[in-house]
Amino acid sequence: MNMDLISINGKISYIEATPDPLSADIGVIRDESGVWLFDVGNDPVRTANLTDEYSVVLSHFHQDHAGSIDRIRAKELYLSKETYRHVGRGTVVESDIRIGGLHIFPIPSSHTKGSLGLEVDESYAFVGDALYSKVKDGCYIFNAQLLKAEIDVLSGLKAPYFLVSHFDGLIRSKDEVIEELKEIYGMREKNDPEIRVSMEQ
Repeated sequence: MNMDLISINGKISYIEATPDPLSADIGVIRDESGVWLFDVGNDPVRTANLTDEYSVVLSHFHQDHAGSIDRIRAKELYLSKETYRHVGRGTVVESDIRIGGLHIFPIPSSHTKGSLGLEVDESYAFVGDALYSKVKDGCYIFNAQLLKAEIDVLSGLKAPYFLVSHFDGLIRSKDEVIEELKEIYGMREKNDPEIRVSMEQ
């Protein structure tokens, strides 16, 4: 793997996201079983050097995260049933899976159905785009029920840091994220299933 990897620790690194073509960050995890990728991006230049066999976890089916899957030699592929509909192969994850120090888990998300995360050694958790929402009419739109469920899932993780796709530097504090999501959840109005947050805030 000859490319510029940005190191997080001795086990975790990543290939940085690109804006054109829009391509998510690719997590690279080395453990005793080999090399794992969290997402595969959508940039053929960035994936050209990914020539080995990898175990892959796809966070969700959006093109910027999963577009390069056919260019990757995946010996194992873990994905949600929603992503399976787009990819057509792999192991569907519907509940937590633990493999050594790795923890693959579903994340309820307002961004899209079928989001998965990957916690590594209870130290860092890749969460893809799960923290994001839909956008409409100048507002971020969160589903209140999904947001509450997401807060519960993320609060239950032991990792103190989240690795968030498209976030400058990738790393966010778990406590900061949970506080932010709880603040948004606190903005819900009675009998309204959606929470709208102005993009100007």
